[in-house]
Amino acid sequence: MKYAALKDYFGHNSFREFQEEGVDAVLNAQDLLMILPTGGGKSLVYQLPTMLKEGVTVVISPLIALMQDQVASLRAQNISAEMISSAQSRDEVDEIVQRAYSGELKFLYLSPERLNNQTTIGMLRGLNINFFVIDEAHCISQWGHEFRDDYRALGNLKANFPNTAICAFTATSTEHVTRDILRELRLENPLLLKGKVFRKNIFISAQRRVSNGHEQLKAFLHRHKNESGIIYVSSRKKTEELSIFLNKNGYKSLPYHAGLPQHVREQNFKIFVNDKVNIMVATIAFGMGIDKSDIRFVAHMSLPKSLENYYQEIGRAGRDGEDAEVLLLFNAADIAQHKRFLDDIQNGEYKEHLNQKIDTIYKYATGEICFHKQLAEYFEDTLDACTSRCDNCLSSDEKRQNITKEAQMLLSAVYKTEQNFGKNYIIDILRGSKEQKLLANAADKLSVYGIGTHMSKKEWFVILERLLELKIVVLGEFSTLKLTNEAADILRGKKELFIKSSRLEINIKEKKIKSEETLDFDEELFERLRARRAELAAKLKVPAYIIFSDKVLKNLAAAKPHDKESMLEVNGIAQKKFEQFGEAFLEVLKF
Repeated sequence: MKYAALKDYFGHNSFREFQEEGVDAVLNAQDLLMILPTGGGKSLVYQLPTMLKEGVTVVISPLIALMQDQVASLRAQNISAEMISSAQSRDEVDEIVQRAYSGELKFLYLSPERLNNQTTIGMLRGLNINFFVIDEAHCISQWGHEFRDDYRALGNLKANFPNTAICAFTATSTEHVTRDILRELRLENPLLLKGKVFRKNIFISAQRRVSNGHEQLKAFLHRHKNESGIIYVSSRKKTEELSIFLNKNGYKSLPYHAGLPQHVREQNFKIFVNDKVNIMVATIAFGMGIDKSDIRFVAHMSLPKSLENYYQEIGRAGRDGEDAEVLLLFNAADIAQHKRFLDDIQNGEYKEHLNQKIDTIYKYATGEICFHKQLAEYFEDTLDACTSRCDNCLSSDEKRQNITKEAQMLLSAVYKTEQNFGKNYIIDILRGSKEQKLLANAADKLSVYGIGTHMSKKEWFVILERLLELKIVVLGEFSTLKLTNEAADILRGKKELFIKSSRLEINIKEKKIKSEETLDFDEELFERLRARRAELAAKLKVPAYIIFSDKVLKNLAAAKPHDKESMLEVNGIAQKKFEQFGEAFLEVLKF
């Protein structure tokens, strides 16, 4: 029966990996958690059993656009489906509820917010529900990359519907997040199905961003003329600017971000999905669960906040199984920007968790190990190097620099300090720093003190990244550096160590780019902003820097925001600061 349904409703002759096991679990009313990469066919695992069971399937989904997309897809297959959202009138909702009560619906989509009130719970108790589906289940975990507080209410489903199975689905989940999902949803004897992370049809490349990256993007897009793709940027302003740039250069693109009116976002989404334009330039507000299968490329113009975000976003390419390409442009400034957003987080453990995520994706982008292998290891999967499906594997013969001597210096410093210190301390010893902590510990008496002054601190960090990447050095408790058995061969000269020359050369170039970019601001406007800051400081009787630093004022003078939303996108402007001083500075910026 299930094979007939597979063919009749979905047009497939056979199941993909793990699909049949998942379908059987749902048919047997067993709780299920399925972790399968985007494009792996998760939706079929719950849609097919619904067609074979009596009653309605209730699907909890995090985004209106996603629900609309899936409802439209089901209706296109002549399957009765409806959604209830805040965008609908009371009469529309009542009509949908009546259709559900009468047994007309096979699928009812709800947002997690709806499960937070007793009215919805009471309505659901009157339905013949065959099972619940939790889509994007990683949103329930505070350790995940898209935690949503409303998802926590889903933990009450078992209490309210103890005899109804729950099937949870996600494309991304570390071991930590997986445990969180199982615990929060209170799944009983669930079947856990986890697919391989490797997407063999996706080619991955990463480059250090030069200036704004537009010229690098143009070279990338030249390989994808008239193909559909998504370009992710870090702010609403950059979304608009890049879309204009692309359109001027002969591409058809539209912007998508949370600051656009809802009807404009929906219209742009439909235009893209309907192939009226090829490219969507977007913030991360776009794309979760998008069903457009022919996206041939995804480009990131800056570093995402975590590998979970990155993996989820590149997963939108090549859902049809055909070849696709993804590009990551980044530089060190991206890390600083992400870490600024951590300043307001009060929970120390959670703050450190997010901080490690940022460090991890930077190591991913700068590393020389196969990109697919790095992703697999992050998600507790195993994989040999892809050999031909990422830039790191194909460029393994790139010009390389011998850093054995420098590695020996660094490893010796770790050894001579008895493996009790972290990165900065070790590098300061090598560079002969006069830091009080070093002198108090008599580090200046060590034979390795000052032997590494020929390299900048930034270059030493690149070499240390390479040693960590190859597990020659590992991080111990309190982030102290520890030597592994591999270190002995390097120290004794039995093994040489190499690094891509570009990793050291481009770091030097980045310094020049950064210094040039810091001068690009309206100096007259900067002085007017300083004058306003002085007025406020005098009135409040506080030092001027307490209000905003000079750096923040220069950022304002460069970006010239015109309203609250655009001002909050400027580096150094937080919500609380805006509430205190934002309007006063906007008055200056408007003239």
